[in-house]
Amino acid sequence: MTGSSVYIDAGIRDGLAPGVRLVSRRNGQSDVVLEVRESSPNRSVCDVVEGSLDELRLGDEVRFAPAVAQAGTREGQSFLQRSGLRGRVGVRYLATRNASTDTGEFSQPALDLRLDGPSLFGSAWSVFADVRARRTTRTTEDGADESDTRNRVYRLTIGWDKPDLGWRIAFGRQVSPDLANVSVFDGVLVGYDRERWSTGLFSGSQPDAVDYGISSDIREHGAFFRWNAASTTAHRWMLTAGAVASYEDSEINREFVFLIGRYAGPRFRVYLTQEVDVNRGWKKDAGESSISSTSTFIVLRARLSDELQLVGGYDNRRNIRLYRDRTTPETQFDDAFRRGVWLGADCMAGPHLRLGVSGRTYRGGDAGAADSFTGTVGLRRLTRRNLALHLRSTRYENDRIEGWLHSLSASIELSEAFRLGIQGGTRNDDSLVNSDLNDSVVWYGVDIDVDLTKHLYLTLAAERSRGDFEEVDQLYATLACRF
Repeated sequence: MTGSSVYIDAGIRDGLAPGVRLVSRRNGQSDVVLEVRESSPNRSVCDVVEGSLDELRLGDEVRFAPAVAQAGTREGQSFLQRSGLRGRVGVRYLATRNASTDTGEFSQPALDLRLDGPSLFGSAWSVFADVRARRTTRTTEDGADESDTRNRVYRLTIGWDKPDLGWRIAFGRQVSPDLANVSVFDGVLVGYDRERWSTGLFSGSQPDAVDYGISSDIREHGAFFRWNAASTTAHRWMLTAGAVASYEDSEINREFVFLIGRYAGPRFRVYLTQEVDVNRGWKKDAGESSISSTSTFIVLRARLSDELQLVGGYDNRRNIRLYRDRTTPETQFDDAFRRGVWLGADCMAGPHLRLGVSGRTYRGGDAGAADSFTGTVGLRRLTRRNLALHLRSTRYENDRIEGWLHSLSASIELSEAFRLGIQGGTRNDDSLVNSDLNDSVVWYGVDIDVDLTKHLYLTLAAERSRGDFEEVDQLYATLACRF
């Protein structure tokens, strides 16, 4: 899980396609309903459409009916539906105001288009697009308004996939989950898939770092090989190994090998990624070791019983991409203390109550060494309107500060088409070096989600935070049409 997206290890080859709905399962109960946003041959990205992201945990299982079984009649379908295209077009608006400064005005209207066509008119051809445009206006120190318009193409891919032959090929700006942290590149990827193994290679260039246009400054190439268990076994595993090399103006930028592993059994689950840099040329001359282990990430989950699960992990990745429509003091805190080692337990106490406890040791980044301990209480489906409550309390400390973070959120479905949520919290920092740096922040807000029609939905969110060094108001709205 990342941001508001949920990733699952099933894709087009398993019968998943954009629009298909899945139900998460834990302890024999149906928990959260997901909807596929986009699919690759062996992986899918989903949105939460019923329930809350807070109710999901790494290692949860999902069940679904393959898209072929859900197709039904094509009578009355639109041209886009008959063509196999699904997507979303939306209008967004984000505005913030910092009352504590004269330069706190910020507004950002935006447009976005998502298009997913994994099998156009039932053929082997596919198309995927993710295009966004925004105009940012902010107030400068001299009181003038400064505007910046940015148009971004995050994905524009045309593909050909023939499962019976095993071959697949994709052109354009694309994302590949098989290539470690190569997140976006312009180029071509060729793959060959069998039931128990897959292999592939790619060649392309990185988009321009400033305007996200096509650039040839950094060229990169790579290959991978993946093994996986049979789909019918109770012990599902997958292991991917590969190598990636990138060059800037014909000079070495980075060369590394990577390993991605997944295992899911009846009681134990694990996910890991490991990258190892190979340093030669000017990097070796600069004093780097010939081989250096970088970017380690591992999550383990053990189900001790139907009610009790343990989860632990380690993360020393230097950079990851996080896309958030808006931030709160709680998300800023979690992002700042992402790296480190953690261990926790999650317990279901009856059909409505969930308890959790975890500890984290942070040893990376600008925040220095830090430790935190978190307790959570969740109540769900308390009424016919699915009233849900979530309470969190975190104690944290390092060499410079110590403090508490408390948050509370609640949501209720006032009707089938109307959902209301409220949230708030406090964070209190006590400086151990200078009491003048003590800080206390209180925030509160409201979220409204409305299904205006079958395909049109509206989201409104407003938040206010007040502290010793900030007074920020934030408004976010989106009107989107799904097709």
